[in-house]
Amino acid sequence: MKKIVGILAAAAIATSVFAADVSASTKIDGELFSYDGASKSFSLLKEFNGSHVYANPNMTFSVSDDKAGATVKLTTDTDKGGIQQEWGMSKERGKTLVGIEAQTIWFRPVDAVKISLGNVDVALNKESIKWTDSVYAVGDGQERAGYALSIGVDSFSLDIGMQAWNTTWFDKVDGVDDPAIGETFVKAAYSADFGTIGAYVELNRYSVNGKGRRSYGFWEDPLFGEVKDDNGNTIDYTVSNGLFNIKPKDGAIKDVVFAAGYRNNFDGIDLFVNVGGYMDDKFEWIRPEIFIGGNVDAFGYKAFVAPVIFFDSDVKDALDAKDCKAFRCQLLFRVQYALDAATVYARFDDADILAKKFTSEIRIGAEGNLGCMAYDAWLQINTGKGADQDKVNVSLPFQLKVNF
Repeated sequence: MKKIVGILAAAAIATSVFAADVSASTKIDGELFSYDGASKSFSLLKEFNGSHVYANPNMTFSVSDDKAGATVKLTTDTDKGGIQQEWGMSKERGKTLVGIEAQTIWFRPVDAVKISLGNVDVALNKESIKWTDSVYAVGDGQERAGYALSIGVDSFSLDIGMQAWNTTWFDKVDGVDDPAIGETFVKAAYSADFGTIGAYVELNRYSVNGKGRRSYGFWEDPLFGEVKDDNGNTIDYTVSNGLFNIKPKDGAIKDVVFAAGYRNNFDGIDLFVNVGGYMDDKFEWIRPEIFIGGNVDAFGYKAFVAPVIFFDSDVKDALDAKDCKAFRCQLLFRVQYALDAATVYARFDDADILAKKFTSEIRIGAEGNLGCMAYDAWLQINTGKGADQDKVNVSLPFQLKVNF
């Protein structure tokens, strides 16, 4: 607590000396009750403060003026085995940890140029219902940090970034033909009366400095064991927490994520469309994304649809061998109605609306403000979760947030 007070005091001094804008916020999560359908257990009153998601930290500090600024995002998490050793903190299991989840310092050498060091979060277009990790973006809850250059001239913007989090972006070893190049992205956008068009290219997305493995976070079918293709060759892949991990291909450029997008607002209706894909030595998948949102008086709505289709690739071979379809479609929508005291809403989230089992998350809740505190409380129903996918879990979570 003394350290936090010291940070706030230093921020206040910075405000008076440098005339900078300083802001901070803190967040607490909890659960009033929960019921696990598989174990038939019922529990009351839990306060966990748990958040290791980049876009949803427990506490955020930011300071900026016209020429420079910084952001620090703090999270707390309870050790579930191994995370403390990775972070070099206490090894006592169950101890709540406080750590820096994201840290960024930026400055402008000239008005049109911005240089950032630390965590960057750049997306082509991103839905605003759940703020899920975007396929066409860097940042998004992953520990990516490095160097980024942003250029803005009139209606044109260009972002270039190179990942260098606890590693080097470029390595060349004597006697090895191909250098190791870390994750690199380029995003360009142009805004005009007809809307905003943009393009996104990312190299070595699913490898760590050219030496790691890649994962597809939008595909969660549980595939385990050795898998062979039609010719009897073993497909070299593993699955961890439902994510595909496949050895990267040879060469300095191992894979490419690419996309184009369009966004506009039509009489209060926000609409965007992204279309992109992924390739290494083959064209592996394509994923369109469509988002629409708007308001009619006190009624508001948002919807997001994102199918993904696998083509001829190692992952498709693995899916075929396990008799799993090489196609899925995410569906996410929210409707709300603004009352005088609060806004009531309903939200539906299904990672694959075409799956054999109905595995979704349904929320019915209310959000608003009580003085300087923002609150959100909802009834949550999860279907198809846990070891017994025929059971239903029910809970009543809440979130409190104060800006200061």
